[in-house]
Amino acid sequence: MSLFILKCNILIQKLFTRLFFTCTIFFTISYSLCAQLVDLSNAVMLETDHTGGFLGTGVSFADFNDDDIDDLTFGHHAGELRFFQGDGSVFQEVFFNISNSTNETKSVIWADIDNDGDQDFLITNRNASNHLWINDGEMQFTDVSSTCGISTAINTKSYGASFGDYNNDGYLDLYICNYHTYVNSAQNELYLNNGDGTFTDVTEIAGVGNGLHQTFQSTWIDIDQDGLLDLHIINDRIDHLNAFYHNNGDGTFTDMAFVWGVNIGIYAMSSTFGDYDRDGDMDLYVTNGLFGNYLFQNNLDAGFGFLDVSNLQGVGVNELCWGASFFDYNNDMWPDLYVATGVSAFIEYPMIFDVYGEILNSFFESDGSPPMTDLTTTSPQASQYTFAIATGDFNSDGFPDLVSHQVGEFASIISGAPNGNHYLKIRPEGVISNRNAIGAMVSVYHPNGSEHNVVFCGDKYLSQNSRHLHFGLGSSTQVDSVIVQWPGGGEETFVGLLVDETIVLVEGSSASFCLEPWGYCGEGTVWDTVTQSCISIFQENLCPTDLDFDGHTATQDLLILLTQFGTFCTPNLGN
Repeated sequence: MSLFILKCNILIQKLFTRLFFTCTIFFTISYSLCAQLVDLSNAVMLETDHTGGFLGTGVSFADFNDDDIDDLTFGHHAGELRFFQGDGSVFQEVFFNISNSTNETKSVIWADIDNDGDQDFLITNRNASNHLWINDGEMQFTDVSSTCGISTAINTKSYGASFGDYNNDGYLDLYICNYHTYVNSAQNELYLNNGDGTFTDVTEIAGVGNGLHQTFQSTWIDIDQDGLLDLHIINDRIDHLNAFYHNNGDGTFTDMAFVWGVNIGIYAMSSTFGDYDRDGDMDLYVTNGLFGNYLFQNNLDAGFGFLDVSNLQGVGVNELCWGASFFDYNNDMWPDLYVATGVSAFIEYPMIFDVYGEILNSFFESDGSPPMTDLTTTSPQASQYTFAIATGDFNSDGFPDLVSHQVGEFASIISGAPNGNHYLKIRPEGVISNRNAIGAMVSVYHPNGSEHNVVFCGDKYLSQNSRHLHFGLGSSTQVDSVIVQWPGGGEETFVGLLVDETIVLVEGSSASFCLEPWGYCGEGTVWDTVTQSCISIFQENLCPTDLDFDGHTATQDLLILLTQFGTFCTPNLGN
């Protein structure tokens, strides 16, 4: 009898195991069909050796070889910089004549500082001098750190850095953030680009040294859209208030943080801008410690400064947070929010997980109605400590990807999976403005609404996003117009752009889009010189049976005809 019971128990266990396995497979498949954010870390395998150092190191998702395919660059705690070249589907590690010896790298930023059409490279170091390499062409570099005019001091703790043309002369200026301590006493640094490959320290003249504070990151942004780049600064202490320097247009700045309502005193880690509410101006997200992050809604155009909507949107997190990024992972037009979490200690991998436990990075999905939906526990990501994150589109599928420079041997990369929504990727290129169009604001208008984004170069926490601005269009199958506000305030309108494309918009070229738009009008449409827009071929009497204007005659056209059968029409006699 006991043997019979034992056999029954074994049989039941086998059946239960099979049932559990089947259910697991079913729910996994169901989730994979519904989820649009996929962990590709194992498939991509980005070896970074982030196993030491203090408070992380930087990442860039920017195209460094100017083939319009996003590449990746990772900093390193012992100076072993890693470069991964993208080909539109995978990455391959490449090597340049760039060395940082044994220094602990923080920011890694690519920018065309001399407007010669290739990308130059800047790094900041903790407890070592910062370095700048000029690209001589064919990805060969010359270290100009000791001759270009930036500080060669070796006793500073530099973290974030940002490029932006604050005086609108067409050349990118440089701001470097220093983490002041009683041992390493240094304020932040502003360098004016002289246009000949050298810089002049104008920190005191401009008034943006920010005092002896502990600054992690800066961001150049024309926050009030007056044609002049302003400068946001975050400081890591409750008695070191954040600053927002307004550009006076005469080479000087005025701190407006108090007036604008963003002079918060917190453990600020990330300066993250994005138009989360799609109203045409950039909102601000600042990460913090256990007391919660801040999301500020921009109301400057109404004269009300910034409004704290952190609780309304449910994005406080209340963990020790670092980099954060807005990105529309599912192309539904609403920017979603990814927030990195970490520790404030020296990294000893893998022991750090045993000492501090594990915690997930946070992910919030937006549909335009508050609060954002917290998908942290269901998004495909492993427990990790992350400091720097950046976004781009490494596989060129039109859905943005995010790389997390997590603590460990490999970086993590999660990818937005195509779902039928449409997109447009735009890289503005300056002619009168700086070549990379850093600071340009791009607005895309389409039947379902509009989206707005800005080209940054060094923001969040030790990060650089792709220079290809990404716009999710939802179900829109056409774009009405794209407006680029170039650095300096000049505005240019482009029409006739197709959806689901990656497009370079060169400053001053909008006329050619209007006069010679062939190839830009969609199937079933032609360019109308009177309205300066794409119109249905039916309006040109080229296809009179195409009643729904979709470019071909089908069942839907017959249904329209039957619905309207027997009604009277006023004939168009053509004038």
